[in-house]
Amino acid sequence: MTSGSKPIVIGVHVNENTMRDPNPHIPWTPDEIAATAAASRAEGASLMHFHGRTPDGEMDHSAQTYAEIIEKVRAGADLLLAPAPANVPGWSVPRRLSNLAPNQGRPETGSDFLIVEMGLAAMDSIDPRSGRFVTDDRVFLNDTRTQAELLDRAGELGMTPYLASFNVSWTRAIVAHARSRPLPGPLAVAFILGGDEFPAAHPATAAGLRAQVDLLPEDLPIEWIVSAYRGNVLEAAEEAIRRGGHVAIGAGDHHYGELGYPSTPELVAHVAELARRHGREPATPDQARALLGVPA
Repeated sequence: MTSGSKPIVIGVHVNENTMRDPNPHIPWTPDEIAATAAASRAEGASLMHFHGRTPDGEMDHSAQTYAEIIEKVRAGADLLLAPAPANVPGWSVPRRLSNLAPNQGRPETGSDFLIVEMGLAAMDSIDPRSGRFVTDDRVFLNDTRTQAELLDRAGELGMTPYLASFNVSWTRAIVAHARSRPLPGPLAVAFILGGDEFPAAHPATAAGLRAQVDLLPEDLPIEWIVSAYRGNVLEAAEEAIRRGGHVAIGAGDHHYGELGYPSTPELVAHVAELARRHGREPATPDQARALLGVPA
């Protein structure tokens, strides 16, 4: 299948750690997230990543909240779901999975993917106005042992690993794990680029994406998807579309003030239009399931 005919998986990142100033289109409650999911599906999305939030926007890591979100999303849309684990610094793997694992026993509340961040990073952000670091001590730690434990748990929970990479060292770790242990194929790899506020990741440019994609070995079956945290993904999105990759976008990643502060479904429509100009149609969730190796 050529990139010109291969369906494109469009994922959505609906709320991350994002507040509603200046873009008000950030869903926090289960009903709001479900409404965003259904509207994004109507525009061509087939995959959703989300965080549990309280009604005032704080993080909510409870299994009950995630169960409510997933149940409401599944009632109105057939998206593949890749929710965020409870990645609180210092928490053990069982505690980090405590928002997801209890819900895997029921199809109405279970998730399709387990996101596994495949490395370590200084997570300090930069103030776009001053250019200075907002913090100077935030570290995300997923050492090799933790990566392996999460990969094991994904299989035990019936979840497909969703292998996240900020930079080439993380991508090299993905390849090393794939060569040293049985992993379900094709591998679903998420390249998370970074805007000017987030220097931990490769730049949110076509060149930043190429540095990652060019590292992938030809003998490993991989389907990859690109997003940009705190940055505009659209330049990299066109590169991804041309090269047969997939794209995730959302107001949760970046406010997109340059586009008038759109909603996530509006951003999905933008990517779908871009993909069609390159001869690629948005994948249905069933097509996305087959492409990304998610069991029926």
